[in-house]
Amino acid sequence: MTAVDVRAALPRRAVIDRAWRQIGAGVEVLSSRDGGPLSRTVKRILDPLVFRLRANPDFSSPVVSAEVADAMGDELLDHADTLRACAAWFSVLKAQRRALRITAGNAQELYFTVCFELAVTRGAPATDGADVAASVLRDIHDGRDRHGIEVLDDLLDDQQALAKLDDQVERSWADVQPTNADVAGFFERLRAVHADASTRPERRARQQAWESLVAEDAPHELGVRVRRTTGVVPWTVSDLGLCAEAPQQRPPVVAAAGRPLDRGVVDRVRATLRRSRDRDDLPVVPMLCAEEADRACAPWGLMAEDLQATLVNGIVVAVQLKPLDPRTEPDTPFAATIQAKLRKEAYVLHARRLLADVTALHPRQRQVVDDLDAFARPYLGRLWARLHGRDVWQESCSDVEDVRSLLTGIARSVSLDHRQRIKAMLEPEAAA
Repeated sequence: MTAVDVRAALPRRAVIDRAWRQIGAGVEVLSSRDGGPLSRTVKRILDPLVFRLRANPDFSSPVVSAEVADAMGDELLDHADTLRACAAWFSVLKAQRRALRITAGNAQELYFTVCFELAVTRGAPATDGADVAASVLRDIHDGRDRHGIEVLDDLLDDQQALAKLDDQVERSWADVQPTNADVAGFFERLRAVHADASTRPERRARQQAWESLVAEDAPHELGVRVRRTTGVVPWTVSDLGLCAEAPQQRPPVVAAAGRPLDRGVVDRVRATLRRSRDRDDLPVVPMLCAEEADRACAPWGLMAEDLQATLVNGIVVAVQLKPLDPRTEPDTPFAATIQAKLRKEAYVLHARRLLADVTALHPRQRQVVDDLDAFARPYLGRLWARLHGRDVWQESCSDVEDVRSLLTGIARSVSLDHRQRIKAMLEPEAAA
């Protein structure tokens, strides 16, 4: 690759990191130990408030051109004074939080955005900084002890808030644009991630292959194509069980639970609140709804590029899992290993014997066969839910061994989930 080529394609994270370090002193509380911005700094401050990704979609690509990289660097450095003031406000709020003995919630999650707003409206903290911080903290924490579901239910009665969310969904959906990604090449390069690796160099090469794939635009592009009638993809989202119908439609704000990509914003937030062991580590419900509106409109309903790539990886695996069909052999060692484990399950062997019998299947037995034949649907439904949780909690899928373990575990989880129900259904007399 020539120097021109390297200059023309730069990882987004590296562009942000380089510009951030140019700010210099004054932003330490927003920085990690190595001097780059914290992940929450990027998520809560830089992406929505400095880069304004909805207004500048070019800034959101995992790999950006040299021109876009320069524009991002200029934008960040133009906000240098505001970011220093934001950091100063965060220190004041944390000190006042300790003085008021507030322990609920994650300080970064709760205060980063409001600190930036204070920096914009007030500049750096002045002599009244402690009083302003105390007032801000009361506004944030008043009523926060109420059950999260109750707060969400109150939002359903607020037509103005719902209309605001609907406007946000409309804008966010329109902001997602196609790319010129090499989709065919992505699938071919994905085979390296599915290859066996018994030595340290092989495992290192597999990790490097995954890191390269995560930085590509192909998962984003595929997520755009499934929204369009003219989009060319190897599968149909309705067949995968990710949507009720193809192409994927714009998500609603309020809707009953349905297929993963059809669910409304409020329903997604409700699921997050129900799954969360410690809601105090989540943003307040209105902010959580606003985040979920953007997430629901992102490709595959996921914001993080590594999670989008993991879902596409999971789709590639799932469509090859045919436990009942002895003639179907996956085309990669990784998928073949998962397939072999599924076929050894006792209930799968029983179902295959039933299919070989000339006797007509009982309706309950037919249901078992249909369930196993559509194994990809529950597999991808469960995988999407896991990835959605990781997206909310900012947990990455950057480690290839973790990704392989996740995809293998999902197959096992679905198998265990079906086992007892299917075991009963395989015996027609059990229903008598």
